Amino acid sequence: MIRHTVLFLISILFLSCDGESLSQIRFTEPIKGKTINLSNRVGNSFSILRSDDTIFYALSYDKATSYNYLVKSNVDTVFAGTITKRNELYLLNRMLENGEYNIHALKFTDSTVTGLETEWLQNILINEALQEDKYTSLIVDTTRGKVLEVNKKQGKSIFRNVIDSLKPEYFAVNNTIKITDVVEVESEVVKAISKNKMIDKVYPNPFVNEVTVELLADKLYLFKVFDLNGKLIKNIEKKASKIKLDFDQLKKGHYILQVSSQNRLDQIKLIKK
Repeated sequence: MIRHTVLFLISILFLSCDGESLSQIRFTEPIKGKTINLSNRVGNSFSILRSDDTIFYALSYDKATSYNYLVKSNVDTVFAGTITKRNELYLLNRMLENGEYNIHALKFTDSTVTGLETEWLQNILINEALQEDKYTSLIVDTTRGKVLEVNKKQGKSIFRNVIDSLKPEYFAVNNTIKITDVVEVESEVVKAISKNKMIDKVYPNPFVNEVTVELLADKLYLFKVFDLNGKLIKNIEKKASKIKLDFDQLKKGHYILQVSSQNRLDQIKLIKK
């Protein structure tokens, strides 16, 4: 399936001379379901393992608009819109300027998530199904791509098939554990606030070359430092209640310090000046 999709993507890049291209799939309205605050279901933040990197995502919710915001590495907003739940699927509804919607699905288990950052790929998979004469009765407009009008049952069927075609990604820690929010720097000594709290103090922060981390207990910890693109910078395993980390070779900027032990994880933002 992955190889087939890659070939399909390549075919889009090399269009024939007659100008035919893939029609964009849109929906007349969100698929009916209960509008939810996703952060109430999965927490305010989570991390996934992607290749050799850990990628961080943060969730926020605007009560006034019922919009969910999904932000990657504290930098890129990868989704803004309403989310409806249909059984095991979370349907992400992104409203377009003309009032129609792009929709893609997510599926969470205790250890995986499927469908992150795949709106365009899910669009392709639905288009492939249409080319195989599936769901064609749902098309209500072809003047600007393909516009579909679906009910709850049909929508669930479409996106369940899409999600089943995608590969799950694993959480960096078990999803039943809520990862702490990244704490913004407010003073020279920063205290982390978390239900999974292991970090007591980090100082100085901002720092020049070295950071001291004080922990709540003397035991074995895994210390990881990532840049905001999720790239692993430093990886140290040590039994300690206090550790000094040397970042002399790092460029100025923002980083994430992640501390884990016995299926618990705590993290905090570092700033090198």
